[in-house]
Amino acid sequence: MESRYARQLVHWGDEKQEKVAAASVLVAGVGGLGATVSQLLARAGIGRLYLVDDGIVDWPDLNRQLLYGEADIGRPKLQLAAERLHAINSSTDIVLLEGRINDAFRVPDGLTAVADCLDNYQSRFLLDALTPDGVYLVHGGLQGDHGQVLTLLSGRSQRLADIFAGATQPEGNIPVTPDSVAIISGLMTNELFATLFGQPKLLDRCLVISLIDFHISFLQV
Repeated sequence: MESRYARQLVHWGDEKQEKVAAASVLVAGVGGLGATVSQLLARAGIGRLYLVDDGIVDWPDLNRQLLYGEADIGRPKLQLAAERLHAINSSTDIVLLEGRINDAFRVPDGLTAVADCLDNYQSRFLLDALTPDGVYLVHGGLQGDHGQVLTLLSGRSQRLADIFAGATQPEGNIPVTPDSVAIISGLMTNELFATLFGQPKLLDRCLVISLIDFHISFLQV
């Protein structure tokens, strides 16, 4: 089995690989960002993935939601994600949490980190509020040519609702292309690994990237 992870073991070594294998990560939303984040985590050998979603696959999803194809139209994303992730890495424990992030949602015990791959502020704010103290939450967002990644430590950092106070949900469909989703998902996953290793790079620091000219800035929160 070590040969499976040979390339990343050369990069980060046995101790960090053991931390990946012992980690439990909640991926909230298995759409554009979440479909890729969950796949990258599974490929790296993450121990357990909790997946939350209540959507079905539709045609506009296929330009960016990399776990799904044409034959999946009309099928629930959660079940498909579990099938595809299990096929990628059968050693990763996949736990499905059907439904939406609402007042009735209960965050599982024993989480190492949470990946906020949601597409609306109300659900994002509630997910942050429900994240247990001492658990890292990695937030990712994307609109058009601009994306952001931010890490918060629940119980110590500001609440997402305070950071984005006054933010309004865009009307209509959010513009997004497959390349931008892959970039922001990759950055989120990189930061998730950093949190598993106890070395977050974006703790209370929002990375904002423009894909128009690759301009990058950091905002302290």
